[in-house]
Amino acid sequence: MSTRSDRAVADYLERLDDLLTRLPDATRRQLVGEIAEHIAEARTGLDPGDEVGLLALLDAVGDPEAIAEEALGAAPVATAPPRSDRFVPWLVLLGGFAVGVGWLVGIVLLWSSDTWRRRDKLLATLVVPGGLFLPVLLLGMGGAATATACTSSGGPGVPTVTHCTTSGFVLALPVGIALLLVTVLGPILVAVHLDRVRTRR
Repeated sequence: MSTRSDRAVADYLERLDDLLTRLPDATRRQLVGEIAEHIAEARTGLDPGDEVGLLALLDAVGDPEAIAEEALGAAPVATAPPRSDRFVPWLVLLGGFAVGVGWLVGIVLLWSSDTWRRRDKLLATLVVPGGLFLPVLLLGMGGAATATACTSSGGPGVPTVTHCTTSGFVLALPVGIALLLVTVLGPILVAVHLDRVRTRR
C-alpha cells in the first residue's frame, strides 16, 4: 500500500481515537481496533495507489465525529479520574528527591490510571527516570568522579615546582551543558504534558 494511503488511514484512526477519549480505555481500543480491521479488510480489494478509492472507502466507513457521537451515546462514559491523578505529574518531576520512592509512587499511580495513554506512560517512565533528581545526582557524581593530585619538587637553593594533574572522567564543557539541559528540561516538559492531558480529560 502507498505511504500516502497509509498516512490517510492513520490520520483517520488517530482522529477517531482522540474523539473517543471520554470512553473507558478498553472500550475505546476495542472500537478503534474493529474499525481499523474493517478498513484493512476493505483495502485488500483496492489497488495500492488508488487514493480516490481509499477516500471513498473512508467516507463509507463514516465520519469520525458521527461514529464518536454514536459510540458516546451508546456506551457508558469513563468514570471521573481519581484525585491522585493530580499529584502524578509532580511526583514524576520531583518525587525522586524523596529517596527515589516518590518517583516510583508517581509511576505506579500513572500506570494504574486510565487518564493517560500507553505512550504517555512510556514517555514519563523512560524520559529521564527519577525526574529532576537525576541531573542533581549527576552533578554530584561529576564532582566526585574527578580528583586532583599535586606533587612538588625542589630543595635548598632550588625553586620549588608544583605539578598538578586531574584524573577521572571529565566531559567537554559543551557536552556537559547539553546533557544538563536535556536532563533538566526533559522531566519538566514531561510533567507539563502529563498535567495537560489530565486537565483535558
